[in-house]
Amino acid sequence: MSELSTEDILRIVRHFLLSSPPGQFEDVLHDVRELVSNDDLINTGAYDIFRTYNIEQLIPVEVPEKNYKVILSKYNEMEQSVYLDPAGDELLEVDHVKGVVKSANPNPNPIDSELKQKRDQLEKAVQKYIEEHYLSGGIANVFPALKDDQKGELIVCITASKFNEKNFWSGRWRSVYRVSLQEEGKAKVSGIMKVNVHYYENGNVQLNTSREHGETVDSGDQWAENVVKVLRKAEGNFQTQIDTACNNLNDTFKSLRRPLPLTKTLFDFASSQHKLAKEFGNQ
Repeated sequence: MSELSTEDILRIVRHFLLSSPPGQFEDVLHDVRELVSNDDLINTGAYDIFRTYNIEQLIPVEVPEKNYKVILSKYNEMEQSVYLDPAGDELLEVDHVKGVVKSANPNPNPIDSELKQKRDQLEKAVQKYIEEHYLSGGIANVFPALKDDQKGELIVCITASKFNEKNFWSGRWRSVYRVSLQEEGKAKVSGIMKVNVHYYENGNVQLNTSREHGETVDSGDQWAENVVKVLRKAEGNFQTQIDTACNNLNDTFKSLRRPLPLTKTLFDFASSQHKLAKEFGNQ
């Protein structure tokens, strides 16, 4: 490490931490500290790394005195430590290192009433979908788009994580969809789904995959339900694709090497090793 500059070390540390498997950020951080042996150096970039990890991985935080969580994302980030809670129309000040909300304050620029009504309608439909299709831990938020050129659009964020240290695996599902209500009675839905699974019993295997989807639906009275139908179909097809790929892994690995050599005869390694050892011993 002494041959590397401070910038190089921080860049490597950042890469390792942002590549942490689901639920193992703290474990990777512990190992990185052991390797670098310079807490002061790591602490200089720690907050930005924690913040980047939290918003990229759609990490949820509990809202004080509320029975729901808010996902940390770039879509509701007002400042580097301040995030919009769209359900309560509050601004949450977040400690990224501890992963907790430090304070909640009224939003000085309340969400437009018409847009808020559409947001509430869509989130209700999405929450019903989450309860039906996510076994446990699924969390969804619907955010109004913050950029001026995206006003009137809604962003759906879904995240679900499951950690099983006893059986050496962990996984996280992330989905982000942009919903644009158009004048001609249509709603455009476009987004991306990401899956990261880590299995580490006697090895280290990771699955990182993603899939994009776009579709236009009617934006009549049932527009929210129509949007959810798109999510249900897209995510169901993506999960089926992953299941099929995993079921075919055995055949894939078999195709990488021959089960037998060209002679179609198994090589007796044990007796050959004894023979070689005897020959070398006689020299």
